[in-house]
Amino acid sequence: MKLILGLGNPTERYQDTRHNLGFMCLDLWCRTHKKRFKSDDLYDYIILKDAVLLKPATWMNRSADAIRPALKRWNISESLVVYDDLELPAGSMRVRSGGGDGGHNGIKSLFEVLPSDTLKRIRLGIDKDARMDAAEYVLQKIPADQEELIQPMLEKAVQLLDIYINRDFTAVLNEYSKWKKSYSRPNELES
Repeated sequence: MKLILGLGNPTERYQDTRHNLGFMCLDLWCRTHKKRFKSDDLYDYIILKDAVLLKPATWMNRSADAIRPALKRWNISESLVVYDDLELPAGSMRVRSGGGDGGHNGIKSLFEVLPSDTLKRIRLGIDKDARMDAAEYVLQKIPADQEELIQPMLEKAVQLLDIYINRDFTAVLNEYSKWKKSYSRPNELES
């Protein structure tokens, strides 16, 4: 069984913030497929034939508190996490397996229960503002000018989730590579 995690913070207060892009991605997947999350004390989830989609209800910095019991509940063979990334421009995306936490506290928490070298990731760019504290920035509502960049990125991420659910991570990487090349300028491909 594949585990697909969307990271974010619960409650309506954080619903449209940059830090909740992981939740937004899974919510868009649900709307696209006309599915609804079930709720548990520690997470909201959807069970599919070969995958579980999960949104921790334990706050971003304590995501492992929700994942630990989920790993016991389902026979998880591999995991993919979707989350916001300050180091990427708004509307851009990176897909990879393995790596460090990059200063992201939600990912840091996941490393308590999931091996960092095998954790598959879809990183969603939110940009950063050097004049502002990172914690303050990620908890702000997404401004309208960034929404225009973020929506197509979320739609592509949903497509990648479908590929992951129905096929495998290699197919996700192949589709991501094609998408990335189609949005790159010719001189960027040469370097």
